[in-house]
Amino acid sequence: MRIPRRGFWLLALLWLPAGVTAQAAIRFGASSGAFVNSGELLAALGSLVPVALCGLPLALGCRSVWRLGYRRSAWVTGIVLGVLTVASAVFAGLLGPVAIAAWAVLLSLPVWIARFWLARRG
Repeated sequence: MRIPRRGFWLLALLWLPAGVTAQAAIRFGASSGAFVNSGELLAALGSLVPVALCGLPLALGCRSVWRLGYRRSAWVTGIVLGVLTVASAVFAGLLGPVAIAAWAVLLSLPVWIARFWLARRG
């Protein structure tokens, strides 16, 4: 029982930073991502820590829908809204971490609304 629980938290915390990193790597290529020393790499990874926390609202909302028995819907909704959240996080990142958090919460609202609607429906 511990492995699935740990797997969820690992996925919940790492999906948004991994998506932002992958999008940056695709967009800018590997040549511009070369770090001169390890300090630059650690600084870049440190800037992704707040982004990891911004991915929690969507992950927790999808987990809540999943627990209601709508497993496939939770995965599909999580993937679609996750792609939108990654794209918005890259652009909101220009405004700062507060903008990233605001967009992440805003884009997770449909999952939470669906969760409350499904819970009331029975």
